[in-house]
Amino acid sequence: MIEEAPNVVTEDGLRGLLAEGYLLEVVCKEAGEKRHNSWYGTWVVRAVAEDGRADKMLVTSRSYLKVREFKTIVGLVSFLAEMGCKSVSIPLEEGGRERHAAPGRVDAPWTGPVLVSDN
Repeated sequence: MIEEAPNVVTEDGLRGLLAEGYLLEVVCKEAGEKRHNSWYGTWVVRAVAEDGRADKMLVTSRSYLKVREFKTIVGLVSFLAEMGCKSVSIPLEEGGRERHAAPGRVDAPWTGPVLVSDN
């Protein structure tokens, strides 16, 4: 299955990619909306190389290729903290992207909003 879907990664695989210098990219698929005391929306996570070329979408498992979606900010922040992020920035508008570096890197890459063209 790995040969058929080289552009996906599981949670365990993501940890390995972060150790190799990949960044976490949070992508907002459905705009965030505040309901009572919580924020809801749809966010997905990708592993991207610093140059932005090699990217891998986080999936629930390699045997069942379902993109892992986060429906609340609390769930997303919990996941990012488990991946080792010490602070997070979450895009609230559909199409927004934010990159996060894993802690402990010698040379911290640029993190923050990412401008994306529709090519």
